[in-house]
Amino acid sequence: MALEASIRIIYDRRKKASATVKGGVEIEVYYNRQRIRFATGVNVLKQHWKGGMVVSHPKAQELNEQIISLYETIDQRITTMRRRGVIDLNLLKEAKVEEENNSSNFLDWLEDRIYKRDIKESTRRQHFVMLGELRKFGKIVNFRDLTTRNIKLWDDSLRERLVAQSSVHGYHKRLKPYILEAIQLELIKDNPYNGMKISRGKSEGIKYLTEAERNRIEQLEVYGPIEKARDMFIFSCYTGLAYSDLIRVSKECIYEENGEYFIKDRRLKTNNEYTIMLLPQAYNILLKYDFDLNLMTNQKCNEYLKIIAQQADIHMNLTFHVGRHTFATWALSNGVDIATVKDMLAHSSIEMTITYAKELNKQVVDGFQMLKRKAAFAHK
Repeated sequence: MALEASIRIIYDRRKKASATVKGGVEIEVYYNRQRIRFATGVNVLKQHWKGGMVVSHPKAQELNEQIISLYETIDQRITTMRRRGVIDLNLLKEAKVEEENNSSNFLDWLEDRIYKRDIKESTRRQHFVMLGELRKFGKIVNFRDLTTRNIKLWDDSLRERLVAQSSVHGYHKRLKPYILEAIQLELIKDNPYNGMKISRGKSEGIKYLTEAERNRIEQLEVYGPIEKARDMFIFSCYTGLAYSDLIRVSKECIYEENGEYFIKDRRLKTNNEYTIMLLPQAYNILLKYDFDLNLMTNQKCNEYLKIIAQQADIHMNLTFHVGRHTFATWALSNGVDIATVKDMLAHSSIEMTITYAKELNKQVVDGFQMLKRKAAFAHK
């Protein structure tokens, strides 16, 4: 019997494409009463498909090359099988999976799966943070990059940059379910975490500034972008806001009550609501920049904070996490109730806030106004 298999390009097999609904392009192989199809990853509207190819589309050439490349790959594999005297569509499918893994973009797939995963929105945001860290790393892009070596390199990269080793474990914990899903979908064969032990790490303690250290930074004579970075950081020290929340502050989320100014908004990371009284130092910074602290990227700001730390004789890697921790420990050490600090930081649970109290190793009591009086006294 002649070993003949038919290969064809099909569009919109389910007949659902329209002027507004995209249809998928597949490669179909038929042999010995068996039929298998391979997704090309190309999806276009009905008006963009004519004569077996993508037309009138801004990426028509690129998409057509993607389709033809897959078609030729499958055709070559069938030719090789024919020469060996056996055409096995199951083997063809396995070979296609391997080929697909070598060229498909894992990060795009991961982004799509995060969007579709049935999880709480706060958890979804944490998963997107993990995705962002993978994009920054740059060595894991396609499915073929999911190797034990690259996972180890990513782990090393995270441990160099993150203060808490437990945070590193958290990134791996969020990635692993997607790795298992990719294996189940036959997008990858092996688990890159096999044989690896990701240490939870021991918390190195919360990094925060003393009042004296904070004041030295505040009193530095700096100019230009370094001054802006310093002011953004100091604002964090007096409000506890993370960088992602700080740059979103605007006049619309500030209100006045009994002569005091407050920020009321939601944290970008958790969507938890927070209300913070603006101490004079923080309010003056807002006035200085016309209530717009979106002055530079977090990365650029961190670069300038290294210079600021040197000038202020601070032996610590300054980040907005440090600013946030500085505010929390300062508030607790000056008598602000732990439940109040929890609300100001928009922590999801009080256990997170208790960490600061343990670090200070002291009893905390009521008194946000005491904090304000102390701040005012320090700057007379």
